[in-house]
Amino acid sequence: MMRRTGIRLPKLYYGWVILGVAILAGSFSTGVGVWGASVFVRPMTEELEWSRASFYGALTFQMIVAGALAPIIGPMQDTRTGPMRLMLLSAVMLGCSLIVLRYIDSLWQFYLLFGVCSGFAQIAGGFALTMTILPKWFVRKRGRVLGIAAMGPGLGPMLYPVSLQALIDASDWRMAWFVLGIVALCVLVPLSFLVRTRPEDMGQLPDGETRDVSASGEREASQVEGQPRSIAAGGLTLRESVRTLSFWLIVAAFMLVGLGIGGFHANLVPYYQDVGIAESVAALSATAFAVGSVSFRPVWGLLAERVPLRFLIGPQLILTAGTVLLILNVEGRTSMLIASGLHGLTIGAYITLMGVIVADYFGRLHLGAINGVLRPFMTISGAASPLFIAFLFDWQNSYTMAFLIIAAGWALAGGLMLMSKPPQLPGAAATASSESATGTGSLNQAPPQKTLPPRR
Repeated sequence: MMRRTGIRLPKLYYGWVILGVAILAGSFSTGVGVWGASVFVRPMTEELEWSRASFYGALTFQMIVAGALAPIIGPMQDTRTGPMRLMLLSAVMLGCSLIVLRYIDSLWQFYLLFGVCSGFAQIAGGFALTMTILPKWFVRKRGRVLGIAAMGPGLGPMLYPVSLQALIDASDWRMAWFVLGIVALCVLVPLSFLVRTRPEDMGQLPDGETRDVSASGEREASQVEGQPRSIAAGGLTLRESVRTLSFWLIVAAFMLVGLGIGGFHANLVPYYQDVGIAESVAALSATAFAVGSVSFRPVWGLLAERVPLRFLIGPQLILTAGTVLLILNVEGRTSMLIASGLHGLTIGAYITLMGVIVADYFGRLHLGAINGVLRPFMTISGAASPLFIAFLFDWQNSYTMAFLIIAAGWALAGGLMLMSKPPQLPGAAATASSESATGTGSLNQAPPQKTLPPRR
């Protein structure tokens, strides 16, 4: 008789489960908050007799709520059960608020449901998973994993505008909101129970490592150009982070980008409709954007592990400014699809890498608190963006001036990102990387380092 040999299967690294949750939750963040909202602009403003500034004021209110809550919610994202509880609450609030939107008939109701409830969902749901939770689970593979996770928000423009426009054409905008709310509850509530804060909470190590390199005196590998390994390993505190020049350069760049993203993408479909493109065809611009953006996001993630991040994000933002000029010169379906696809390709690099640069520059230990401070600054410009564009449109009956200002802001943000070198702590030895180095690091080739002084 043959003796049966037991085969021990490798244990699943739970970080891959968190990645799957982040992808699905991320699609709702952009699909509902930005791209999905864009197809409701015309039917809702025409039936309820609202101006576009009034409609987009709800998006502004949504961002203000998210920014105001960020410093409170941020530190909670660093706790053991905080992220799971926050996502569950945000899923219930989002789904229920979308369902009730079917029955609204006044502006204040829209602001309450889409502004307040969705604002909380934005900061406690998909955004937090990608920016705060996933970087805790991956260090060496952070770039590629966040590149894959960024495909989630990219699915928003790919799926939601066309699907919601089909629902509106088949029924009306009220039924479209109702169906979207049901889907949100059915998908996001079960996913929230899968969220865990960090691998150590489940007896695992970052990247699924089988040995703790810190036990031998080594720490997590820094793959950041010229950065002290102690920063990438233990992580800067919030107080240490805000004392670095890099933090404020990143803040300024994020604010300039937010001035565009917050309102530009939500107005893209209405812009194409206004220049004479049919509504059903204009909705395809979001699909073209998504295809261009999503298809390359894993590529940007892989490049982030080999190229200094500022040399990826900076040039891509400058190129993004150029795509706005292409969009302003669209003359038909073909040029619309090309311009939208190229725009998605370039802005996709920023969307993918913004979470990577924060985690790589400041470490994963206090990432929730650091993002909690970053978010309000991003909100200042992001909240102003929808109203800024809508007011300019109502004043000039054209998007041209608003779009040109956005393009200038993105170009300037690219310059700031090029200037944002990795932070240096006084007394910490930097790696021997030079400006021309590729930025890669190794667990086994790290130079000697000084120990950070005790924190009081």
